[in-house]
Amino acid sequence: MQEKTFTYNHTPDELFSNNVVKEGINTPGLTEMNLRFTTPDMTGQIQSCWFDGIRIGYSECRLMRDMHFEWNSDLDLVTQFFNLRGNTSTATSVYGDDFALGNYQHNIFYSSTSSGTIRSHDTSVVTFMVQYRPEKFIELTKNSNEVLQQFGTYIQTGKPCTLSPRNLYIDGSIVQTIEQMRNCPYTDGIKQIYLFSKCLELLVLQADAHHKTQIQPSRFLKSAADKESILYAREYLLNHMEEPPTLTDLARIVGINTFKLKNGFKEMFGNTVFGYLSDKRLEIAAAAIEEKRKSISEIALETGYSSVQHFSKAFKKKFGTTPKNSKRG
Repeated sequence: MQEKTFTYNHTPDELFSNNVVKEGINTPGLTEMNLRFTTPDMTGQIQSCWFDGIRIGYSECRLMRDMHFEWNSDLDLVTQFFNLRGNTSTATSVYGDDFALGNYQHNIFYSSTSSGTIRSHDTSVVTFMVQYRPEKFIELTKNSNEVLQQFGTYIQTGKPCTLSPRNLYIDGSIVQTIEQMRNCPYTDGIKQIYLFSKCLELLVLQADAHHKTQIQPSRFLKSAADKESILYAREYLLNHMEEPPTLTDLARIVGINTFKLKNGFKEMFGNTVFGYLSDKRLEIAAAAIEEKRKSISEIALETGYSSVQHFSKAFKKKFGTTPKNSKRG
């Protein structure tokens, strides 16, 4: 992977310019680049990889203040966009006067040219995206469901469009797929195949998310604020895995009652609050075992288990083998 570090003394418009994407979107093989940058108002990184008309990008910015800056794009691309953290709004003539993306929201966009002003209202902004040349996207979705085929029809006419008129919320399946892409265990050609399969998986999950909003309204999470509270609960849990709060404390922290927390969490992530936490601990443990740098007892303690026996039992239940006999190890 190429890695570059930049220090800028002015607004960071060029960081989000076409040049970053143009550099590799038509690369046939796998190309990777990591940009780290510093300005008087922000620091962060942009990680990108390209292959066969597809770009995967991750950006993480820490801002010293609310910011806005101009942007222009003449890149004819389809973009799967996932706002993992932070609130941003974009004033543009393409998608409306003010197109906002809140915490944990996603959508798919297409426009051959666009421009506007991005405004950030948080101190931390984290995004993930997959971009396609239009012909590549149409090829991948030509035998898909009605939603993606209709989206492809708009692309062929050159009309700017979004998959969903309202932004969708990132659920557990999408979170997991993005994490798998960001922590890909493979290299070279196998990595390219793996990432390509995960791009298709994200397309399926986004199309399914849009479909569900049309036919299956949420039972427990009736408002955008409710959904953001559940997503914040997940983020808080993962940031406090060593000493997780009680269910009552977590409900108070995220600002909803325990009934809505329990049922809303399971509705969104397909698991209970502490079932989800347990799964994440075991996934971290499995990765640590694979690295072979620590003993089983050290890993058990670091992932919150009071004994190796308890850890081994939970590990076997999830993975079908003990930590000692794990193929991962």
